[in-house]
Amino acid sequence: MKSCRELLIKCRKALLISLALNLVLLIALIVSLAIPSKAVTEQNSQSSFVPDVTIQSPFIPTVTPCSSETVVEYESLGEFKVTAYCPCVKCCGIWSADHPSRIGTDYIQKTASGTIPKAGHTVAADISVLPYGTVIIIDGHEYTVEDRGGAVDGNSIDIFFESHQDALNWGVQYKTIYIKGDK
Repeated sequence: MKSCRELLIKCRKALLISLALNLVLLIALIVSLAIPSKAVTEQNSQSSFVPDVTIQSPFIPTVTPCSSETVVEYESLGEFKVTAYCPCVKCCGIWSADHPSRIGTDYIQKTASGTIPKAGHTVAADISVLPYGTVIIIDGHEYTVEDRGGAVDGNSIDIFFESHQDALNWGVQYKTIYIKGDK
């Protein structure tokens, strides 16, 4: 019984020491973020400052200035009709892995560009407007043009979702589409 009590006391002491160390590290992190370095204050006097956080120690980040060459600007392509599709037969027809002609085969459904579609990444577009590989931004999220579709024409984009219900929930929306453009 006495050894259990001693073990419990040792565990409590170890926990308190661990908590104290974490508190010290948290305070050091807050102080390091609150006090700007000389390089940052000099760079702040210039108008095109964009910070780049780099980690020199596993606990305390330091802020170093970026060159203006790494600034990414977004160029508006205008408003597009944005619809949704999924890998089901209703959306992809004979190209669906679920199509009756594909049952019992080792068919893997791919996009028109040859990639495997991924939700949150793949979009279909009119490749005469947006070629394969084009990275676009919709509501702050990056997508890559990897597919085309029969109903995708002109200023129209089709976002890939994993399920038909998710695609239906998206419905039809009109969004301003952006593309990255390096300054």
